[in-house]
Amino acid sequence: MNVATVLVLAALSASILLFLRTRPRLLPILALVGSGVQALMLFKVVSLAGTGLPLALLLGGLLAASGVLLYLRVSSKPLIAAATVVAMVGAIQVLSAVL
Repeated sequence: MNVATVLVLAALSASILLFLRTRPRLLPILALVGSGVQALMLFKVVSLAGTGLPLALLLGGLLAASGVLLYLRVSSKPLIAAATVVAMVGAIQVLSAVL
């Protein structure tokens, strides 16, 4: 297990927690879709190829943006921690895709 696997699984578990405990659910659904697609690609269940923007940049940006917006919206400590994990994993993925 490498660092990329741990990051994707951390984002997936945090987005599941946000999905289950946050209302309205639009932003948690976006985070869950982004991290779920990354997990499926990581374990080679699906293979997606995009034209134009790299898919890692797009999914990382989706995670970072939804994580920051969720961080601003939630108020309990576990949800703040989960939103921080989603935002940080997304930011790390965006930076790694750009650099």
